[in-house]
Amino acid sequence: MRIDDVVFVWHLRDARQIAWHGRRHAHEEGLFELHWFISGSGSFREGGRTWAISPGGLHLTPPGTTHQIVALEARQPLTYYALLFDPESDAGLLDLLAAIGHSLGPRSIGGSRRFFFADILERHFSGQRLLEQSAEHLLQAFLCELAAGSGRSGDAIDNANVEKALAIMQGSIDRELDLGTLASRLSLSREHLVRVFSARMGMPPMKYFARLRIEAARAMLSSTNLRIGEIAERLRYSNAFNFSRSFRSVEGMAPSEYRARYVQRADFAAAELPGSGSSQGWPDAP
Repeated sequence: MRIDDVVFVWHLRDARQIAWHGRRHAHEEGLFELHWFISGSGSFREGGRTWAISPGGLHLTPPGTTHQIVALEARQPLTYYALLFDPESDAGLLDLLAAIGHSLGPRSIGGSRRFFFADILERHFSGQRLLEQSAEHLLQAFLCELAAGSGRSGDAIDNANVEKALAIMQGSIDRELDLGTLASRLSLSREHLVRVFSARMGMPPMKYFARLRIEAARAMLSSTNLRIGEIAERLRYSNAFNFSRSFRSVEGMAPSEYRARYVQRADFAAAELPGSGSSQGWPDAP
């Protein structure tokens, strides 16, 4: 397996980015594309069918199949990961993809995978071949889980509460949110929320929420021209210094260094408008 590209799109609002990410296109022979939608309103068109985008929905598109993301509601902008990969004629992996049932519509995997995809993205762009290979192994293991139909163990009510918590957090990245407010909106005690969330996600809820803000910051640093102080303000940090300190504690580098390393060089201004034609591949990645 070879991963060709990984993209994180946060709050798809900019007209040029909507034009690029919403273009009607197909990928060349051998390239599969995986979309995992986190939040927002829109539709996903593949071949002659259209599905409403739902949070936690996963779409796997085979080579040569025309597809398109349509953003429908500016007040509910789309946030998603997209991953382009080539099985490289691996018969076992191709059988695995067939078992998943590619091109048969979306499947819901919930909202708990975002840091898994974030990890793949950063390993892929690390510049270190061993880390790049580890990203490929992570993806292959994920595809095995999908083919096996494995789900999350645990109490269904607790799992539903965690999914609701994830949705609330996603909608509050640029607002104030504390543990008491989150627990109250879920009609749970703080203690119970921390216990079930930590069991499912491997960290307490407010630590997860802090990481969500860093994830949003990474997207802004790599795909916008916003100044670091503006990003800090949008994400409700008290000042740019506190934002930079929090960012460095997670990423191991300053926001400015991250921007220099991971900036997306796609020329969105030159992108085709949605529906205007087809396009092969993605723009050059850093």
